[in-house]
Amino acid sequence: MRTNIVETFHGTMNECFSAVVENMLGAQVKEEVFRLLGRHGIPHTEISTRFDDVVKVLTEAFGSSARVLIYKTVVEMYSEYSLRANVTFYDSLRDQLDLLKERVVADLLKPRHLLSPESYPVPSALPHK
Repeated sequence: MRTNIVETFHGTMNECFSAVVENMLGAQVKEEVFRLLGRHGIPHTEISTRFDDVVKVLTEAFGSSARVLIYKTVVEMYSEYSLRANVTFYDSLRDQLDLLKERVVADLLKPRHLLSPESYPVPSALPHK
């Protein structure tokens, strides 16, 4: 089960990064960002597992403004797991992601996009007193 939670975490992070880039820069720029990452050997499916490399490539391409994309991705991840992000722009974003991942695994948290009415437990009929 832990493997599924970690895989879901990584998939969610890939989706959050993609959404942040598209929302901030537009669909065409998002595609260019993915091409840039691909040229550096980072396919879309490995963004979360190679996030330090992603940060390096983006920083080389965009300079210090790349931190905004990373920061927004971290905040979006906390939101996706319905957790309050106590993250400031200058915090170690790698540490914040590691803390989130530990919490997700320890508490078996699911991201919002996977929650559906079927995933909530349905209480059985309560006994009458």
